Amino acid sequence: MIMLKNIVKWYLNLLYIDMRNARRKAQKILIEKDPKALFLDCGCREGDNTLEIAKSIGTEKILGLDYNWRVLHQAVRRGIWGLQADLNRSIPLKNDCVDVIVASDVLEHLVNPYIFVGEMYRVLRAGGYVVLDTPNLASWHNIFALLIGIQPFSGPNITSMEEADLSLVQEIRTASQSKEKETGFYYNEPELTRHIVVVAYVSLLRLFKQHGFLIEQVQGYGYYPLPPLVARLFQRLDPRHAHHIVLKARKPLLEG
Repeated sequence: MIMLKNIVKWYLNLLYIDMRNARRKAQKILIEKDPKALFLDCGCREGDNTLEIAKSIGTEKILGLDYNWRVLHQAVRRGIWGLQADLNRSIPLKNDCVDVIVASDVLEHLVNPYIFVGEMYRVLRAGGYVVLDTPNLASWHNIFALLIGIQPFSGPNITSMEEADLSLVQEIRTASQSKEKETGFYYNEPELTRHIVVVAYVSLLRLFKQHGFLIEQVQGYGYYPLPPLVARLFQRLDPRHAHHIVLKARKPLLEG
């Protein structure tokens, strides 16, 4: 029984790592080369992904925004211009000043995603774009969780990301958080790791359109519990029920 449980944990971790790597690769593919671009990474943490995306853009004008000053300080030490701010409120930048925004695993941690999407639109220059990555409430594994009467696996969470109604899922999350603690880049505040508002595929697109964005690309990643090769086929055929959504949206050159 213990061996079977360990095999299941290994398999679920394999699915998650494959999905995570695929969506990070997708972000880079959606990025456009522009050495003159001012790039803003919302939720930059210590700046690993920020620098990778900046390399894809080809720019050295890099802004990193995060709520947690401790991890933001690490980003600043690596040459990123740091902004400490709460994305539930205004982004501390003037109107029409940024060319590219990336927001990976951020939207689901916010109390009011509507404010955040509006703020991204405000600070983007006309013709600028955002690449956003967030879990999908409408994924099949979340629907399954609701059918058996438990919280969706992607959240919202009642207390923190480490909680789960199934002991197996809780063990996997606790192990993942323990690895982050070992690296020194762990948010001690449960409210900062907790998924608060998890948006469904169609609702996410509507949210961006309400603010005037033009949706250019929407892709799904992860299709639990299918193995990676099969999942890639189904996530292309049916991105509405994939685990994660990667979206590219542009602020039009002419508004209205």
